[in-house]
Amino acid sequence: MKKKQPKRFKTLPLYIVFWAVLGIMFAGLIITQVDRYNALRAELDRIESDIAREEAIYQDFQSQLIAFDNEAHMEMLARERLGMIRINEIVFRNIAE
Repeated sequence: MKKKQPKRFKTLPLYIVFWAVLGIMFAGLIITQVDRYNALRAELDRIESDIAREEAIYQDFQSQLIAFDNEAHMEMLARERLGMIRINEIVFRNIAE
């Protein structure tokens, strides 16, 4: 009597199809996650640049605040912008202008 070969060769294409479909699904998930990561990374870079710009503005305001805390600077601003003078000070104006 001849020995019969096992029938597992008939089921082999089914395993190949299963693993191929599973691999394609996994690759699709990875591609989706990479796209999402790249979008989030671009948004993070934009937000970090916004933060850097706002920090520069904040530092500028801080330096202005320190300057306004100086009494001599306040006097200079009052004289230039508001036209204020000291008591007993004489102001000469050029009326030709």
